[in-house]
Amino acid sequence: MTNEQLYLAIGLPVVVNAAVIGMLMVYLTGQFGAINTRFEDTKETLRAEMALGFERLTNKLDHLAGEVATLRELFAAHLREHHGVK
Repeated sequence: MTNEQLYLAIGLPVVVNAAVIGMLMVYLTGQFGAINTRFEDTKETLRAEMALGFERLTNKLDHLAGEVATLRELFAAHLREHHGVK
């Protein structure tokens, strides 16, 4: 085999493989970037939904606390008026 044939037999496949690997790396990096962006968007959406859920829960708890306070006042008034309890 001549040197040129050796270069073609060994060097050409190495160059082709390196080019294919390089193109795959560029392609996959772009794909992973898009996937990471979608993950970040999903995380932000979930955080916003959780914050809204906690806000609603807090509002409901505040409402219930007000209702309990009202019931306590009504019960205390009932005890005072009907049972003579101070």
